Amino acid sequence: MNNWELVIGIEIHIELNTKTKMFSPILNNYDSAINSNVSNIDLAYPGTLPLVNKEAIIKGLKLAKALNMQIDSLVRFDRKNYFYFDLPKGYQITQQFNPIGKAGKIKAKVDGVWKDIEIERIHLEEDTAKSIYEGNDILLNYNRAGVPLIEIVSKPVMHSAKEAAAYVDAIRLMALYLDISDAKMNEGSLRVDVNVSTRKKGTNVLNTKVEIKNLNSIANVEKAINFEFLRQVKCYESNKEVSQETRKFDEQKLETVVMRKKGNAEDYKYFPEPNILPILISKEVIDSVKLNTLPFEKEKEYLAKGLNELQISQFINNLAYASFFEKIDITDFKKKANLFFSNIVPFLNDNKLDIVDLKISLPEVKELFNYLIEGKIDKKNVMTILDLKQKNSAKSLKEIIESQKMFIEVLNISLEEIVDEIFKENPNLLKDFNNNFDKNKKYLIGQIMKKTQGKAKLEKLDIILANKVK
Repeated sequence: MNNWELVIGIEIHIELNTKTKMFSPILNNYDSAINSNVSNIDLAYPGTLPLVNKEAIIKGLKLAKALNMQIDSLVRFDRKNYFYFDLPKGYQITQQFNPIGKAGKIKAKVDGVWKDIEIERIHLEEDTAKSIYEGNDILLNYNRAGVPLIEIVSKPVMHSAKEAAAYVDAIRLMALYLDISDAKMNEGSLRVDVNVSTRKKGTNVLNTKVEIKNLNSIANVEKAINFEFLRQVKCYESNKEVSQETRKFDEQKLETVVMRKKGNAEDYKYFPEPNILPILISKEVIDSVKLNTLPFEKEKEYLAKGLNELQISQFINNLAYASFFEKIDITDFKKKANLFFSNIVPFLNDNKLDIVDLKISLPEVKELFNYLIEGKIDKKNVMTILDLKQKNSAKSLKEIIESQKMFIEVLNISLEEIVDEIFKENPNLLKDFNNNFDKNKKYLIGQIMKKTQGKAKLEKLDIILANKVK
């Protein structure tokens, strides 16, 4: 294995979260009843004409900008001609000759280090219908036909399964941060095809390329590539040919299996789409497209504010957490994060809740955190407080805490006065400290807690003792 190098290129299709489809004014919502979001345009009725979705163009520009691409201001579409039962027209409208973005890169985190991975192009196109297999029958759901897609084509510059998985995850996160797609691999709104080939180290000539289609999780991307690399190397080491073919990943057997053989490159007979005139996007429109903060920028921001790697990872991978957290109006960012992860997140996890289901308002979260910071409530009671709030959201936070008698009473007497009182009641205690400091400190703490019903704050006890015990 050490004599061989892995070479990976990846094609990713992302379904855009536009209100309507790419070329028809029909609702873009695959979850609707089967075949309910369908127009004559989607079904390729004779005489129907495509209408370009402006929102899809804007989302394409947003992604091109985020990937630092050369943007083509001339939007042109082409026909990709092939026959398949899920393609209503017998061709797909795509951007073969004028992709909306070229020559970009994305930052992917590999083994804790951000790495630039080059991207060849991105282009807009339409999705096919969804095939549903029932026994010997193939049924079609046309809700997906015409859904806007962006295809992202990397350069073949990745050399490990871990790097490829990091790249796919970086694209997924970027789509979420830019709000152009829900990027759910398990539901097919982000689909991954991986091209894998090998070569002897020190050579530039690639051996046969094998495509692995429709990988549906980041973990499977890594597993499929590792298996395929090993399979190809074994073939070459045994003087066997590696066929040019399309394979899929069998999750039960953890191996790639043949779907179909490939001959020469398919001739799709591309030509310009005659029913869509070229569209020139003005510089003003391109400049008006603004970007949200990207994941690697967020990491830098969180690091500068003192968060640890685990906290940063959870925020970057959970936009709902990050959005909620940042709206909590507490200036001490690090303390706020510690309180969020030690109180809010455990409550959500224990109750299997999403943060949008939380019944406590943002001002009340601020109030709760301030009570903890000021020592007015005990942290061991927070889960009970949140649970009661979840069950009765109409009741104010303060009312809940008061009704449960969970406020810690502020003592009118200072800690030093309490210590003086205990020493007065125990004349030999001060001398005994010189013989066994730790034992007598524990006794002193016990007496303090007894006098204050466990409500005393001991942070300054060592300072007080340093002035009294010589």
